[in-house]
Amino acid sequence: MSQPNLSSELLRTFVTVVEQQGFIRAAESLHKTQSTVSQQMKKLEQELGVEIFQTSGRKRVLTHEGEMMLGYARRMLALQDDAIASLQTSGIQGEVRVGVSQGIAELMLPELLAEFARQNPGIRLFVETGYSPSLNQGFENDEFDLVMTVSLQELQGKGDLLSVEPLAWIGAPGWQWSGQRELPIAAYTSECQFRVACLEALKHHDIAWRLAYTSSSYQGLMAAVKSGLAVTVRPQSAVADGGELIGERLGLPQLPSVYSWLRYRPGFEAGQQLAASLKQAALKAR
Repeated sequence: MSQPNLSSELLRTFVTVVEQQGFIRAAESLHKTQSTVSQQMKKLEQELGVEIFQTSGRKRVLTHEGEMMLGYARRMLALQDDAIASLQTSGIQGEVRVGVSQGIAELMLPELLAEFARQNPGIRLFVETGYSPSLNQGFENDEFDLVMTVSLQELQGKGDLLSVEPLAWIGAPGWQWSGQRELPIAAYTSECQFRVACLEALKHHDIAWRLAYTSSSYQGLMAAVKSGLAVTVRPQSAVADGGELIGERLGLPQLPSVYSWLRYRPGFEAGQQLAASLKQAALKAR
């Protein structure tokens, strides 16, 4: 009997299917087609000789063997990642003071910075979140070595352009609004550019609104949205945290795109290393 070939690609796809709660969202996350994900899961079952998924209603859920395999897959991938990181560990030493816009910090950045720190133990990161104007000022005052900021117009940005993403109206799945009552809004403080864009769009289209929830926490903001208390305006990718894109369905006004920017000091090796990692991650996400 031949030895099963449990490639890391099959294992990563399997873990992603479970974490994304389905083949469709896993395919989007992995930038693959749904049929490719399905084929890889069939191949994994063939290699293992057992079924790891079973049908429950309209969903595919893990079998008992699938639950067991999930734990092994995560450990195998973690061990592989640790081995690669140990072999590729950077010898660069130093301290990097990082300033990050609230609009970027809430999404994938924490995981990316954690991975960078693990692969570069000689670099000490000090991260501070804030709003883009003050971060840019801090960079110019030598308070930061690297800043990631956002702007709602390309000409207002500073540094290297990392990405462009549409802003979107996000509400609880199935959230309803007739237009006969004030639109309840959840937002950060008045300094937030997304809040400004939201309220300017509503004002321009004569839509009545009320500020129902203000928070400095992204988790708190999205909790208010998912509970149906209010709707919010965030980058479109934030919908992956459990909301629904409701703008088109409810006839809400169009919103601008958000531009993400990176500024760093090219002569500073540790900062240059982090900047390269951030650019690579942004390129993969496009």
